Amino acid sequence: MKKIILVSLTLVLLGLIWYLFIKKYDYQFTMEAKYGPGSVYHEILEWKRFNPESAKDNIEFIQGEPFRNLTQKVNSITDSPVDFYWEFNKSNDSITEVVLNIRTEENSLGNRLDIINPFSKSIYIDSLKQNLLAFRQRLKNNQEAYRIQISDSIVISPALDCICHISENIPVKTKAIEMVQTIDILEDYIQSRDLKLTGNPFVKIIKWNREEDIIDFEFCFPVNLVQDIRPTTNVKFRQIPSSTALKAVFNGNYRLSHKAWFDLLYTAKEKGLKTNGLPLEVFFNNPNVESTPSPTWKAVIYLPIVK
Repeated sequence: MKKIILVSLTLVLLGLIWYLFIKKYDYQFTMEAKYGPGSVYHEILEWKRFNPESAKDNIEFIQGEPFRNLTQKVNSITDSPVDFYWEFNKSNDSITEVVLNIRTEENSLGNRLDIINPFSKSIYIDSLKQNLLAFRQRLKNNQEAYRIQISDSIVISPALDCICHISENIPVKTKAIEMVQTIDILEDYIQSRDLKLTGNPFVKIIKWNREEDIIDFEFCFPVNLVQDIRPTTNVKFRQIPSSTALKAVFNGNYRLSHKAWFDLLYTAKEKGLKTNGLPLEVFFNNPNVESTPSPTWKAVIYLPIVK
C-alpha cells in the first residue's frame, strides 16, 4: 500500500512540475466550427478585434501555417498580453475541430497556480471563458450567413467566350463592392449593342497576393463573340478554356463567397493536387434585382487543377 501511495504521489508531483514549469500553454479550449479548415482558418485570421465592442484592434497576427495552425497575440483580455495558438483539424466534410491553446506572457506561473487551486476562483480563467464563449458564438453567427459544399469529384469547368472588365489591386473582402461599382460598364456595353448573353456573369481571378489578400480579377459576361462588337478601353474580349477543377457550391451574400476559396485550397492540398490558385466564380443571382442578400443566392466556384 505504501508503495502504491508513493508512486501515486510521485506521479502527481511530476504532473504538477510538468504543468507549472514545462507545459507551453496555460489553458486549452476546444470547439467545433462549420465547413472545412480553410474557411475557418481564414475566418479567424480575418478578425482584428477579439471583442467586437472594442474601440480599437487588439489581435496581432504572429505566424501561421495556412489551414493548420495560427499564432496570435491578443491584448485587452487580461492585464497582460495573451498568446493564442489555434489548431484546425478536419472532423468530416462539414465540421472542423478548433483547438485553442492559451498562455499569458506575464505571471504565467501565478495564473497556473490559480487554475489548479480548488479553493479559489481564477479571475484569469473566468475572464477568458466569458470572452471565448462570446467568440465562439460570434464565429457561429458569421458562419450561419453562408453555406459551403465541396464536390467530392473532380469536374470540368465551362469554356467561356465573354466580354470582361479588369479590376486591379482589390482587397479580397471588397471584391463584391468592386463588382457593383463596375457592373454598369458591362451592362451599358451590352445594352448599347443589343447583345445577347449566353450564360451567367462570372469573375475570373487572374492574380492573388495571398500575403496581403489583394487580387486582380476580370468581371465577365458570356456572349457570342461572332456578334458585331469591338473591344474598348474598359471592355475586353476573352476566351476562357475549360479545365479540370475542384468545385464548390456557395450559398449566401457574394461578398463572402471567397470563404469557399480557402476550403478549395485546403481540399487540393489534402488530395495532393496542384492548382493555379486562381478561382473562377459563376453567379446565379443578380444583386441589382435581388437587393436583399439571401442564403438562396448561389455561386459555383471552380479551382483549376494544374497537371
